Amino acid sequence: MKKMIMALLFLVSLTTAANASCDFSGITFKKIQQQGNEMYFQTNMHSDECWYYTFTVYDYQLEKIDTLADWGGYTGVSFNAKGRYEMRLNVFNECEECDTVFTIDVDITIFKTLGYSYDVGAKNCKYYTFELKDRKDECYEYYYNIYKGDDWINGLSDKEWEEVSDSMLYFTYSWAEELIEYYSIKSERVKTYEFTDSGRYFITPMVYNKCTGIDTWAFKKLNVCLEFKSVSIKKITREDLKNVTIVGYYDMLGRRVDYIEPEKIYIIFYSDGRRQKIMRTQ
Repeated sequence: MKKMIMALLFLVSLTTAANASCDFSGITFKKIQQQGNEMYFQTNMHSDECWYYTFTVYDYQLEKIDTLADWGGYTGVSFNAKGRYEMRLNVFNECEECDTVFTIDVDITIFKTLGYSYDVGAKNCKYYTFELKDRKDECYEYYYNIYKGDDWINGLSDKEWEEVSDSMLYFTYSWAEELIEYYSIKSERVKTYEFTDSGRYFITPMVYNKCTGIDTWAFKKLNVCLEFKSVSIKKITREDLKNVTIVGYYDMLGRRVDYIEPEKIYIIFYSDGRRQKIMRTQ
């Protein structure tokens, strides 16, 4: 047993000595960009006759390692499942026979439910109180963006407005700056707000984890005192469409279609950004 311990100590000392002959101090490995759950990383390493490196990611949930593409010192990965991961830069020096690993921890938090609710004032239908679930963690921040209905939204029937999908809302809404009703400039889990006008609005409550850089948000439609305001419909004439082309046809769930069925409502997307609601009669 004593000889085995001495042999192990000798092996460890050899490994330490080999690694000690390599200088890893100038190597950098960092996250440089993030778009939702897509993250991009960079190193200043370059390969030569002695040095080379690989990018890998370790999934703690599956206990699995995947090798990532190298784009000249850059790499990227899309984390599509909640959990903990470890980004790794594996560095090797074949001449000196030494290696090391640089790591970056990634914690992906995707909430199944946002934990959002609101109340309307009993005596004032324009007075709202919005609330996001308290996650009782200093890493979390809470934000709200509120948007007024544009011509497209105000041209929908009550049934269409009720059934319109998030994707349809995202891709069809004009997102004009003047339609921003309110946006949070700092974290606020509970927000009271009084609308200046009645009508159709939507809100995007958001929970942001500042420790991981991951956010979760949703579209929530609002009908503010709608019984006191009629919804206007903008008509598009043939003259308006004279110099534009059709980009595509979509159903009311935001899905692109190649065939228009009779007695169903569709949206035409035009090259100038306009949209037109149509129904085929036969």
